[in-house]
Amino acid sequence: MRIKVSFKIAKLPILYRHRIMALIKEILFRSNPEYKEHLYPDKSSFHSKRIKPFTFSVALPPNFVCKKEKFFLDEDVAVNDIVFYIPQNMNLFLFISSCDYEFIVNLYNGLLQMKEFDFDKSNGIKIIFDRVYLLNEKKITTDQVVFKTVSPILIENREGKPILPMTCNALLFNEQFNIIHDKILRDLREINGQKGSGLHKQLQFTPINGTLKKQVVKHTLKGFREKTGKPFMLLTTFSGCFKLKGDPADLQQLYQSGIGLRTGQGFGMVDVVKNLDQIC
Repeated sequence: MRIKVSFKIAKLPILYRHRIMALIKEILFRSNPEYKEHLYPDKSSFHSKRIKPFTFSVALPPNFVCKKEKFFLDEDVAVNDIVFYIPQNMNLFLFISSCDYEFIVNLYNGLLQMKEFDFDKSNGIKIIFDRVYLLNEKKITTDQVVFKTVSPILIENREGKPILPMTCNALLFNEQFNIIHDKILRDLREINGQKGSGLHKQLQFTPINGTLKKQVVKHTLKGFREKTGKPFMLLTTFSGCFKLKGDPADLQQLYQSGIGLRTGQGFGMVDVVKNLDQIC
């Protein structure tokens, strides 16, 4: 299930993912406080780090302008970095995908109630909602599909070191890729009330030659800033097109909820590629 949210906003700092996360939490709270607390329990809870059954991406409109300037992450934490300025007659688009029907229903209902939101109080940024669209979702019925990234994918080993399919041995990459997604699918199926298993079948990741690119992404979270004293982290990700082989049900759920780590923080959103001649 996928939705597209159109809204007005004057500018967007390059460190925006944590603000989208705050926006999603607020929308869910307004729609269904109990569900919001279930998905985002208190930090002291055993379930506080549970997998989130969704991913998201942001699409800037044409003709946006980049400026490097000072902006705040907190009242007392400022950085000098890129800010995207949005033309007055253009909208920004937020795409959200989930394998959880309850999540999409609560999000959709909450969006219908919300007219505007203090997106970033520290920098005086408000958003005004325009429209929300339910999008058609592709149905995966075969054991092999070509995906294109909509937001970059993060794969890390047990030590938190990034693993890139362009530079890592294929066997080692696939081994770690399967370990990560076996756990992700096990957790997602528990959220949906399915006792289950992780992967029904081992995944096989195959890069599409020449399309995958390394992408270093700046990202911030309040907990990270408090723990490290640093304003943001640098995550080494990849984007482009790749072939993924596995059980169709596994492929469908990963398509819906995102591939890789930190999907609930705006990483790992993918789309199905039908025509190989038009990829990337």
